[in-house]
Amino acid sequence: MFQLIGVELCFSMMLFSWFLFMSLMTVYLCMNNICLLFSWELVSCMSSSVEFDLVIDWMSCSFSGLVCFISGCVMVFTISYMSGDVNLFRFSLTVILFVMSMNFLIFIPSLISLLLGWDGLGLVSFCLVIYYQNSKSLAAGMLTVLMNRVGDCFILSAISVLITLGHWNMLCLWDFHGFMYVNLLIMVAGMTKSAQIPFSSWLPAAMAAPTPVSALVHSSTLVTAGVFLFIRFFEYLSCYSWFSTFMVYISIMTTIMSGVCALYEYDMKKIIALSTLSQLGVMMMSLGLGMPMLALFHLYTHAMFKALLFMCGGNIIHCFSGKQDMRQINNVSNLLPITCTFLNISNMALCGMPFLAGFYSKDLIIEGLITGNMNMLMFMLGAFGVCLTVLYSMRFSFYIIWGNESSEIYSNVNDNDEKMIFPMSMLVMGALWGGFIFQKLFCLFSVEFFLPGFMKLIVPLMIIMSLLMSFGCWDKGGSVINFGVLSYINSSMWFLSTFICYPVLNGFKYMTNSSLKTIDMGWFEVMGGQGIFDVNKLIFFMLEHWLMLMFNCYMIIFAIVVFIIK
Repeated sequence: MFQLIGVELCFSMMLFSWFLFMSLMTVYLCMNNICLLFSWELVSCMSSSVEFDLVIDWMSCSFSGLVCFISGCVMVFTISYMSGDVNLFRFSLTVILFVMSMNFLIFIPSLISLLLGWDGLGLVSFCLVIYYQNSKSLAAGMLTVLMNRVGDCFILSAISVLITLGHWNMLCLWDFHGFMYVNLLIMVAGMTKSAQIPFSSWLPAAMAAPTPVSALVHSSTLVTAGVFLFIRFFEYLSCYSWFSTFMVYISIMTTIMSGVCALYEYDMKKIIALSTLSQLGVMMMSLGLGMPMLALFHLYTHAMFKALLFMCGGNIIHCFSGKQDMRQINNVSNLLPITCTFLNISNMALCGMPFLAGFYSKDLIIEGLITGNMNMLMFMLGAFGVCLTVLYSMRFSFYIIWGNESSEIYSNVNDNDEKMIFPMSMLVMGALWGGFIFQKLFCLFSVEFFLPGFMKLIVPLMIIMSLLMSFGCWDKGGSVINFGVLSYINSSMWFLSTFICYPVLNGFKYMTNSSLKTIDMGWFEVMGGQGIFDVNKLIFFMLEHWLMLMFNCYMIIFAIVVFIIK
């Protein structure tokens, strides 16, 4: 065990060292306005060449540093959370491979080499989701990996279309006859990876993974890969007017669906996962409004407080013997005061409370929504989706922190584990001051909106009204919103798995089986080796038949000649 703990600490130190190096690189690149592009040619065939490219700019270095900082905190947290696991070393190596895949995705601008990170994230996430080997984890892992494979298929299709250009570098594309199809394929691929409607059902299912993995996946790695791809391709996607309208509609639907479903959920990890889905909708909304840098800003701030929120939830689950149902976890404020403090800070940052990390990015996005070119209905729906964050966050706090005292007695519930408190203490600094630091560090994150006074007060009024509504809706015993059919529909995520995900997966399964039988086992057999064998067999059979006939004729003629000569 001491050897395993040493390996865990070694991995965390490596990740923290990379974070420091990337921070220095970010400062250097920002001060000198430098962007470096490295390219290695791997294969060249006629006019097309396969190259391995690396782009080093302020965006990739800052994002990589943030991912490694959160990963280092997660590795320290893992030492205590999974201390009794016999496969801890295998788990740690899988997490490191997951972080490497995300870094490949960040630094590679070539679409064909991007598959190293894109496919790596999907496959390694499958291994992490099924880490606890049972039927429920396997079902969740299959749903996760198959929905991500849909996005992989669209990436491969975009690669096949881009072969017309002779290169796959996303930094220097130009308009050609298949340019719109490439953008459509990239857009659908990003929607599947970031779990936008109708591909949202796999995100709560991925909660079958251990909590440290959830803290990493839902903060800065797997689910943000689609948003990062959209930011890289934004200059090309924004060429089409339908992109903004479509993304605003999809993002608002995703935000409302995830917020409403979180109000009817009792699994603590699924509520945090649905809050991640809601914030992904906010990022996509920013992209639809034409503000990619604000989407990246919110991605950075969200990564800090969401990882903290998952760690606080993981500590509560660990102390309460693996219980995740909020109805079975009460009076945490007296048992875990430090964890509850951090949980409140992360919840307030998630709600966009003034001068916390989430406020700086969320306030600008809402102001962009106010000034956006859309009708009043879409604005009200977007504002409603953002206000739902306060409602389910307050419900979460009422159940977990301020609930009634539990009838069960837990003797080992305390905040004395420094391996859990230390990473949470580091992340709480980001939840408190991360938004202010990022806005001061990157000038592109500071956007000014000129609004009248009454419009400027819309954001704080939304927060205050949501707080008052949450105090009116939730009490310490449970929720007053309890409709049987409505609760069943929302707790099932609007039946997305039943009506959309499974039919899509079954459709792809039917197509692949049909192509297998029609092409691989059909025409390829006829035109390939089996067909050639059958043709040769027929030819040789005919030759054998004619040769035997000629042989018999020759023998008859020979017999007649011999008879005549005698």
